[in-house]
Amino acid sequence: MKKFNRTYVMGGLCLALSAWIVWQTGQVPTRLVAREPGPRFFPYISAAGIALFAILSMIFDGPKEAKNGNKPYLDKAGWIRLGVIMAETVVFALGMKYLGFWITSMAGMFMFIWTLKGKKKINLLFAILLCVGVGSLCYFGFTQGFHIPLPKGELWDAIGITMP
Repeated sequence: MKKFNRTYVMGGLCLALSAWIVWQTGQVPTRLVAREPGPRFFPYISAAGIALFAILSMIFDGPKEAKNGNKPYLDKAGWIRLGVIMAETVVFALGMKYLGFWITSMAGMFMFIWTLKGKKKINLLFAILLCVGVGSLCYFGFTQGFHIPLPKGELWDAIGITMP
C-alpha cells in the first residue's frame, strides 16, 4: 500500500482551511468608516498567508519527502513537546482572560520561544526584549492605532489597577 505524502495532505488541508476562512469572512457584514480596513481585512490576510505557505511547502518540501521516504511524524520527545505546547496554549488563553493581552502576549511569546528553541542557544536578554517589544507593539498598535479594544484582564480591575 502506498503511503500518502504528508506534505501534500497538510498542504491540501491548509488550502481547504484558507478557502473556508475566505468563505466565512465573506459573510461578515461590513460597516466601513473612512480610512479603516474593516472587519474582513485581517481574516483575508491570514487566509492568503496560509494558502501561500501551503503552496510553497507543497512545491519545495513535497518532492523532498517523496524522495527521502516517509519518516515518523513525531518521535516520543516530539509528542512530549507537542503536549507542552498545548498546555502552554491553555495557560495563554487563561492568562488572556485574567491578565489581559499586553502582559499575556509578552509572557506567552517568551514561553513559546523557550519551548520551541529546543537545544539551540538563545540570548536571554534578546528574547525578553523581543517579547516586550512585539507584545507592546501589538497591544498599542491595536488599541491606540486601530482603536480596537483588547482584553485588559479581570485581575487588574479586581485590584483597582487601570491598564492602558
